[in-house]
Amino acid sequence: MPSGVRAVRNVCSPHCSRAVRLTALTVALMLATGCSSTWSRWRPNGWHADYSAAETRMAESGSEMLIFFRAVDQDRPDPTFDAMRSAPLKQQTAKYVRCSLYRSYEPDRRYVAQYGVDRAPALIVVHGDGTYHARTGLTSAAQISEFLAAAQPPGEKPVLNPHIPRDVYYVWHSSLESAETAAQKTGQSILIVYDRWWSRDRRKLEKLLGHREVYSRFAGMAHCRPGSILGGDHQSMARFGVMNLPALVVVHSDGSHQVLELPTSYEAIVRFADRAHPTGGAATSTAAVAQ
Repeated sequence: MPSGVRAVRNVCSPHCSRAVRLTALTVALMLATGCSSTWSRWRPNGWHADYSAAETRMAESGSEMLIFFRAVDQDRPDPTFDAMRSAPLKQQTAKYVRCSLYRSYEPDRRYVAQYGVDRAPALIVVHGDGTYHARTGLTSAAQISEFLAAAQPPGEKPVLNPHIPRDVYYVWHSSLESAETAAQKTGQSILIVYDRWWSRDRRKLEKLLGHREVYSRFAGMAHCRPGSILGGDHQSMARFGVMNLPALVVVHSDGSHQVLELPTSYEAIVRFADRAHPTGGAATSTAAVAQ
């Protein structure tokens, strides 16, 4: 019996109501069967508690993200956060994916540093095009409202840090057309994965893509896995010159692309991702087979 279920049986006395026992058992089963990622995405008071979950929700919804970088921990009084929870600001911030980060947590400090923030309290609005507006020292509801009203895209370009720890969570488009539409809105590059359904290679590739070192390099791209159980997207494979599967393709906003066929290790994918990272100039299309 899973340890979580044993714990519930020990805690719930015969006097517990049936509803309480069922709720506790459900929670235990979620934890025991690997649903911790769902658990971590819960949003107390409508605010995500970590940037990975907020980034995922932003990618899924197409909304802008509002980050509140807090000077104090969650269990201590915070006048700025109290102002954020006022009725007018609740209404004004409802359109955002909201994320609360903490100065006391080092990865959170590294995350907000991408947006030019080095002290708290601070607010950051991340727009759909990847640019941002940030302001530190906001304390009153009037100041916050004024900042949000003025934070219209385009803003400043962040200095992204690929080494920030993130939960691995790809948001896959099932067609290249869908991925291209999403990428055009944000100016992102596209990661395309070509593989065969139900193959051993597909399972191996899943593990390679699941490495944090790999995901951190692809997190800021639109993710695409074209094709279906009936077959691959041969038209787009021909477009990019893909001959051997599995293969990865990175397509940039200027139309250039790089191809990696038959990746054998996550290190090979990391090297490919670093080479394929846009440098600001018009890159030429290249192709490689992993060694």
